[in-house]
Amino acid sequence: MSLRCFRLLAPYIARGIFWEVLKLWVKGYKVIVLDVPLLFEAKMDKFTKPVIVVWVDPETQIQRLLARDKSAEEEDARNRINAQMPLDVKRGKADIVIDNTGSFDDLSQHFQKVYVEVSKPLTWAEFWRSRHGVFTILASVTSGVVLFIKAFSNHTNTL
Repeated sequence: MSLRCFRLLAPYIARGIFWEVLKLWVKGYKVIVLDVPLLFEAKMDKFTKPVIVVWVDPETQIQRLLARDKSAEEEDARNRINAQMPLDVKRGKADIVIDNTGSFDDLSQHFQKVYVEVSKPLTWAEFWRSRHGVFTILASVTSGVVLFIKAFSNHTNTL
């Protein structure tokens, strides 16, 4: 994708992803996985937590790309990879890194560990940003306003 095309489409793609995530969040999904190759470039990393990067060294990345896209030339593969933010930079920005230099079984084990980590009970700060936390705040504020209005109206009626 060219830079110009990316700049034109990114806001619309981000908005669509936001609404889909919001729907899943309201439905109560505890873990929502986004596969966004241009997460950092689109600045969507600010709205996701934790950011998980699946990392592989550049040579392995090229070899796997060539194996997957049999018609690709090595130069094309390098150009496609070089058009993106380097994985080493993404790794530095990630909350969690999954090393994908090993076998598929190694990757599966790494993924299982990460899944256990992201499925753990929430901290208080995370809870207040969760669906249950937001609904708790909303219910508390609504109850407080209703009680205040009742108390205030009863107080004015007695005067």
